[in-house]
Formats: sequence, C-alpha cells, structure tokens
Amino acid sequence: MELKKRKLILDVDTGSDDALAIMSAVLSPEFEIVGICTVNGNRPVEYTTENTLRVLELLKADIPVIRGCATPITATLDPLRKMRQRSNDGVNEEGKEVTYHTEYLPLPPATKKAVPGTNAVCWYIDTLMKAEEKITLVMVGPLTNFALAYRAEPEIMKNVEEIILMSGGHDQRNSTAASEYNVFIDPEATAIVLNCGAKITMMPLDATHKANMRPCHEAVFVSWKNPVGDFVAAEIRGRLDAYNTMQPLHEPDIAPIHDALCIMYLLDPSVITKMKHMRCDVICGGMADGMTLFDTRHFNDAPKNVYVCLDTDEEKFASMLIDILSRSKDL
Repeated sequence: MELKKRKLILDVDTGSDDALAIMSAVLSPEFEIVGICTVNGNRPVEYTTENTLRVLELLKADIPVIRGCATPITATLDPLRKMRQRSNDGVNEEGKEVTYHTEYLPLPPATKKAVPGTNAVCWYIDTLMKAEEKITLVMVGPLTNFALAYRAEPEIMKNVEEIILMSGGHDQRNSTAASEYNVFIDPEATAIVLNCGAKITMMPLDATHKANMRPCHEAVFVSWKNPVGDFVAAEIRGRLDAYNTMQPLHEPDIAPIHDALCIMYLLDPSVITKMKHMRCDVICGGMADGMTLFDTRHFNDAPKNVYVCLDTDEEKFASMLIDILSRSKDL
C-alpha cells in the first residue's frame, strides 16, 4: 500500500537554518510539498527567494517558489522597532566577520525563478481555496504572508490541517529582552495567525535552543565529501561561530537549527519532550514589543490557542537530521 503523503506548504525567510528545514522536508518521502513561500526576515525577500531556489536546485527538486511580502504589515511604521532589532552580523575576537545568515547562501546561482505573476498572499488564497485535501502549513519566518491572506479571505482556513510555527519564546528570547526574532519582525502578523482558529503547534526558543548541531556533527557532514555535505558543514560552522560571538548560549560550540525542528516534529513528535496547551498572545508596542505572552496559570478564562513545545530530545534531533540529509547521497 502506497504511503499517503502529508501535504505541506513551507513559508521561509531562507538563511542557514531555513535551508536545512527545506532540505529535510524535501528529502522526507512522508511529505508532498505543494509550494514554498518566501518572506522578508533573516534577509530581504529578494535574497530569501534566491536562496530558496538555490537550495532546491542543490537537491534537484522541482517545487514552486512564490515570492512573498517585502515588508512587515506595520512594523516599519515604528522607527523604534528598527532601532531595537539585532543585527545578523558581527566580528569575533580575531577580527573575522561572522553572521547567522549570509546574504546569499554559498551555492550556485539559481537557474529557475519564482512563480511569475503572483505573490505569496494571493497564492495562499488561490491554493487553499481550491485544495481538495487539507494542507499543513510550516511557517519558520515572520508570518506576514499568511496573516494578510487570512485577513483577505478567512475561508482559506477550511483547508488548513495544522499550522506549525517556529516563533516566540517562553523563558528564552533573542531579538530583544522580550521577543524572539520572527515575532519581533512582525508582531501584528503573529497576533493575527495565533487567533485564526487553526490547530497551532509552536516551536519557541525554549525548544529550538535544544535542537543543536555541534562540531562533531559538522565533522560528519565534512566526511561525506559531496556538495550537500560541504554546504551543510559550512552552514553549521557559520552558525557555531556566530552564536559563540554574538549570542553565547547555555554552553559553547552549539548552533541551534531552529527551523528544522518543525520538520522533525512532524516526522516524529517524540523529538519534543515537553508540550503544553495554553493561551498565547502577542504584545504589540512598548517595552515588551513582540513578546509572546503565555498564560501558564492552571485555571484561566482565556481560550487555549496553541500547543507550545518547551523541550527537545537533542540527541534524537541531531540523529534524525543527519539521517534525513544523508539521503542526498543518492541524488
């Protein structure tokens, strides 16, 4: 009996960890990827679109890429948000430039282009309204594209099976003292999506800071001596250097691959070791701008709207990621 594939739409701001999430989804026979939407986030949308196309060509995958929103819904109207935003770039103690996400991924320029004559907002509406089966949305960047699509046509929710987000933080933050990057870039979009009525599973920093690659894993990819192994090793090395320099975590020489955790969870939910169903709201404006506010009270009168993943089996995550990416050896 042929395996029934789960239909996915990915929404990405492709830099390093998005790239590994895309690769993991493409290389998993459990999924049929309907399309990949791009958005402004880690880098401007022209870079995230080109990077997405480059990753697909590395894997010889023919999947539609749809260019999305170049700016957040309202965030650019508030100059304080830009002032508070953390940079992707820094300089280490040796004077070497480091970054979480290069403008262009170190892959050959794409020969294909994004789908012409449309944009991610319109494509979401058209695709979901016409879908014959429900589709799972995996959104690992700012949520601008889908928030605008939902506001324009709420009926699209009838064909959404589940929404998986890499967003937010409960005890962990990175963009400001209050906020995680994807939410901070477009808090209003996050607030819209969290209240769209779908089943939502969120991977906040509390879980993704345990979804790590280490130098020992970098060495595994180097040992493959092929284009995929070289690319993944280089991205891990870049992230290790960037985290050590700009965002030291609970131990040195670890690099979270935040976005790939969403794919691992869909393949094997046991990679998440702690989850709670609770209420999450987003603070828009003020000192706590972009904060995901989780209601952890045992009793409350607010409807629960998100399943929040709070801890990860680090060894399982790393093992799964290496195993899935190793399938590229057969390409």
